[in-house]
Amino acid sequence: MKSNLFLGQLKVNGRNVDWLVNQMQKHGRYISKSTVYKKLRGDSEFTAGEIKIISEIMNFSEREMYDIFFDELVS
Repeated sequence: MKSNLFLGQLKVNGRNVDWLVNQMQKHGRYISKSTVYKKLRGDSEFTAGEIKIISEIMNFSEREMYDIFFDELVS
């Protein structure tokens, strides 16, 4: 995962991790702020469901989603 790119996308849109956690909860995915930071540090990984919801919330294109969350494109 490219955490710096992801955090940059949040900042460009005037958002932060608190906003993301709140939006994820509105979509039925309950995750704590500390868990998000652990995932951004690489201590654990976002699940497929979390990636899908984050991509929807952030309006990521498929390309942006793959670029941010996956180190190499899987074919």
